[in-house]
Amino acid sequence: MWIIRWVLWVLLLLFVIYFGAENSSQMVRIKFANWQTPELQLWVVMFFSFAVGMVVWLIGSIFKILQLKTDIRKVNKANTNLKKELDKLRNITIDEDLTESNVESEGDNL
Repeated sequence: MWIIRWVLWVLLLLFVIYFGAENSSQMVRIKFANWQTPELQLWVVMFFSFAVGMVVWLIGSIFKILQLKTDIRKVNKANTNLKKELDKLRNITIDEDLTESNVESEGDNL
């Protein structure tokens, strides 16, 4: 599976390089609110857009991984508590159960 992922990444990178080379002569200017860039080549703008997108994705992924790890810790703690409770129930001797039930049944006979 990791081979397919790497092949797809390489193909994506080659496509971006090809696209940048084909459009290297085009100049663009980015305007945002009152801010404006000088004229840049299109491939530079695309590269920075891609890089910013990857950083945003990375930050989002880090938060999601931390959230999932917290959930795993909670589930593991609950699982450990349930295992301890189950072990306690398994370790109750049969004699204790029999003596308690005998006392109850003798009380019913009176």
